[in-house]
Amino acid sequence: MGSPDCSAGRTSRRRSSSRTPLDPPTARVTIAASPARRIGIAALLADAEAAEARIADTDGTSTTRADAFASVLDGFTADGLAPPRRAVAGPVPAEPSLQDVPSGAASAAPGASTTSVASAVTGGPDADPRAPDPWVADPSAADPWADLRPELPAAAAPAPVRTPAPAVCSADGDLVLLVGRAADVDAAAGVFASRHGLRATPASDRRSGILARADAVRDGVALLAVAAWTDVATTTSLAPDQVWVVVDAGRKHEDALAMLAAVADAPVPLAGVLAIGTEETATPDSVYLLGLPVRTL
Repeated sequence: MGSPDCSAGRTSRRRSSSRTPLDPPTARVTIAASPARRIGIAALLADAEAAEARIADTDGTSTTRADAFASVLDGFTADGLAPPRRAVAGPVPAEPSLQDVPSGAASAAPGASTTSVASAVTGGPDADPRAPDPWVADPSAADPWADLRPELPAAAAPAPVRTPAPAVCSADGDLVLLVGRAADVDAAAGVFASRHGLRATPASDRRSGILARADAVRDGVALLAVAAWTDVATTTSLAPDQVWVVVDAGRKHEDALAMLAAVADAPVPLAGVLAIGTEETATPDSVYLLGLPVRTL
């Protein structure tokens, strides 16, 4: 037997000693070329490449690009990498501000974008004319700031026209008549007669009135008689030369108007209003709204 080959043993030991226990293991991964075994990201990349190939074979319109992109999204959805797409109810019109504008169009038509936006907001020429304008406030809607706005003072009423009152008749034999409410007439008669130099008479009909006038002519004085505003017969039969309606300024304006209307129906010369109680009311000028000259006691 021959001796063992030492050199061969050394060579074998060197080969075996070239790998140490500390070397990391090497993994060999083989990627299958068959489409049936492609899963996950590899399948999505393959779908994207196929979509790009289809786009390259077409004219590159927006519809083809949208279909290819939708197919890629469907792939992501199938693998759980994207939420499912929501169905679109109808076509969404493009916004006027995002439409393609050729170069130089902005300088040629500076107001084009403004017009398109306004027509888009208001509905354009095809909008319903009965639809409310979104830029105009609804007058019937409640004002949400009404409680916070300070109340503006009401416009001042126009000042009543003050017509100068005529002079009181004071010639010999003249008969001046005061009509109104009994209490008001009695309160005004004494002061009015004293102020204007009249003599009171109890005449209440045509005959007594004629006799009183004869005595007044003889004595050189003028007369003052009184009557209720509802006693139209007495007012007419006395045939006075002048009639004053006694009005309490503190009473309602409507009541004074009713009294004036009743006296105006009688065929007598209505001179004006004799106002009393003006110091006892906060609105003494209301008597001037009656439309007649006013004298105040």
